[in-house]
Amino acid sequence: MMSETRTIAVLPPPVPGAPPRTRAPRPERWTMDNGLQVIALPRSTVPQVVLRMAFAAGSAADPAEFPGTASLTGGLLTEGTETMTADELNARLDGLGASVHASVGHDFAEVEAVFLSETLAEGIALMAEVAIRPTFPEREVERIRAESLDAILSRLDEPANVAEDRSALEVFGPAHPYGHPPFGTAEGIRTVPRDALVAFHAAHYRPRGAFLVASGDFDTAELRALLDEAFAGWTGEPPSIGYGADADAAVAAGRLVVVPWEDAAQSEIRIAGLGLDRLSPDWFAGSVANYVLGGSTITGRLGSNLREDKGWTYGARSYFLPGLALGGWVAETAVDVEVTAAAVQEMLSEMRRLADERVPDDELRRAKDAMILSLPRYFETPSGVAGRFVTLEAYSLPHDYWDTYADRVEAVTAEDVQRVARQVFHPDRVVRVVVGAMPEAGA
Repeated sequence: MMSETRTIAVLPPPVPGAPPRTRAPRPERWTMDNGLQVIALPRSTVPQVVLRMAFAAGSAADPAEFPGTASLTGGLLTEGTETMTADELNARLDGLGASVHASVGHDFAEVEAVFLSETLAEGIALMAEVAIRPTFPEREVERIRAESLDAILSRLDEPANVAEDRSALEVFGPAHPYGHPPFGTAEGIRTVPRDALVAFHAAHYRPRGAFLVASGDFDTAELRALLDEAFAGWTGEPPSIGYGADADAAVAAGRLVVVPWEDAAQSEIRIAGLGLDRLSPDWFAGSVANYVLGGSTITGRLGSNLREDKGWTYGARSYFLPGLALGGWVAETAVDVEVTAAAVQEMLSEMRRLADERVPDDELRRAKDAMILSLPRYFETPSGVAGRFVTLEAYSLPHDYWDTYADRVEAVTAEDVQRVARQVFHPDRVVRVVVGAMPEAGA
């Protein structure tokens, strides 16, 4: 039997190409007669509708004498309305398989409603009832007040919370709204009268300047008609909000703050400073630079160093805190007490390296790919879609923001990363906060 010779073609290895582009949903936008802006994103993939309504009624609008008014007001929206008690509202929501809840941040208060598409009419009616016709019953005010006080006091039992609050205070100072948690102080919550909550709602929950994002399975014409009906007769414009002292003047750059914690096994570390204006042309360069440094708790430089190389922590990360005013930037981790000083030094060293050295091309490529390839999951669910477009409206970002996101990330250069790192991450511009113990000096 004769042997057979075969020729096997060796194919060249695949060459990685550019990440695929994601097409963001295209909304329909209109402004109602009362000034409420509506952003509608119909999509029939699942029979669900998510409505998110945002008001400029965050803690930045708190009366000076009652910090926490905005938070307490938001917490009471679902605790009784002109037509339903809190129990009746909850029973109705349970019957519909729906949910309505409110949240309050520094800049905005939001009401989110999630319900089945077949109950669109009743869902919108319930949302309007909660957002514009709460009654703040005395009994519910005292119950939510007590729950809020418990939450504030319990928060102080956690070193991570103390570190978060202290770093914000150090960066922004006591006169700036971002220097305090959005839920206010125990003294403010304890003393704010019910009348102040009613007045706050009447002043700040107004349609002009507010916006509503609708995402999910609905007909836009039907949505428009239902919104016109549900919000008929609701008018007005909220007062403008001042952000007080310039945060830049309050930054304790280079300062080390140690908050002793008795019997601490670990120290919570925060390295924080001012971030970037959300509308800054450097926002994308800053985002890529941050991803390289600590955008991933494992593959970012902070995580690679402290977790993978040293084995000191379960994770280390960094992130921007955007705001209507200039926001912040934070790097955080938790390590055993005996390596606290060394961990702080390693974090500062990584920040200095990013500011002083050009990021290698392969590392820059990985950061860009991770950011671009994560984009599709932002738009997987009605809630995710609504959240992305709330961001757009909240910060007055361009309408094509998500369509051009990948191109803007791609356009960031190594020089851009280094320039923004010098501006934001340089050790000379940040404050170091340690909650726990720091047995070694000099960090």
